[in-house]
Amino acid sequence: MLRTYKRGKYYHISGSVSFAGQSIRVRQSTGQTRKGAADDVCRLIEQRILNDMQGKVTLMPLSEAAGLWFNNKSMTDWYNIKTLVGHFKSTPISEINADAWNKFVRTSLGNCKPSHINRVRATLVAIANHVSAPLQIPKLQDANDRIRFLNKEQQEKLLDAYPEFIKPFFITLCYQGFRKSEALYLKWQHVNFDMDTIIIDKSKSGKRRIVPIHPRTKQAMLSSRHNHEYIFTNKNGEPYSHGDSVKGLHIRACKKAGISDFTIHDWRHHWASQLVMKGASIPSLMKLGGWASERMVLRYASVSDEHIRDTLMRLE
Repeated sequence: MLRTYKRGKYYHISGSVSFAGQSIRVRQSTGQTRKGAADDVCRLIEQRILNDMQGKVTLMPLSEAAGLWFNNKSMTDWYNIKTLVGHFKSTPISEINADAWNKFVRTSLGNCKPSHINRVRATLVAIANHVSAPLQIPKLQDANDRIRFLNKEQQEKLLDAYPEFIKPFFITLCYQGFRKSEALYLKWQHVNFDMDTIIIDKSKSGKRRIVPIHPRTKQAMLSSRHNHEYIFTNKNGEPYSHGDSVKGLHIRACKKAGISDFTIHDWRHHWASQLVMKGASIPSLMKLGGWASERMVLRYASVSDEHIRDTLMRLE
């Protein structure tokens, strides 16, 4: 039998699972800081081991597995889960095959881009892996492997085009490379102006990271400091409840600055591209940007190669 106990910040699991003369010893972290959530993970692991020992496939409904997996993940994952559960409801994870997935895409994600469909797929796969029920669902070819960045003049022109109350938010995207959701949910308690650091508490991977703050980001934040717990608020001083709330502001600013084909997420591409062209290493970029895979970051290597080629061609 498995039990949970607290060691340091997190709860851990200890004990053995036995069946038909077999016994498996378990000692691992739950990754949870709350007792209830840790107990849920403990029960899940115990059942998973028993299923493996008995040769069973998990019949756990997607809705239940999603609840066990989702803990302090990003808002993107929350919306993806909402879409998935809305379609699959109590369907056992083991029954979600390629045909079921394709039907879901047609009915629920029909007008979405491949990049969005792949993000929803990534959430589903993560949930399934969490309960040891890996899925064989093909990934779509993503045309969003493009890399879009601005030159310095375009950058400043666009930043100047944003309304003053939201300009610090976009300056932060430009100089820190945060994802939209990471920046929107930043609180003053996450920033240490004495140490010049920012804590990203909610990232796409669910992992916490601490990054240095750029001087221009610091200046923008301090110039708009207020008493609300969230750093970036709307013109009424209220926190944004949904990331799309800033989309209209961005579209109007791009139109005013005369810049086309540049999304909010492209600020992240812009930031990474500029760093690579300044000589940043791939490991450094991964740590600063919160990428878990080198594959995602290596796309920017081609930007550096092109930059080097352009530099050489300046010779007459």
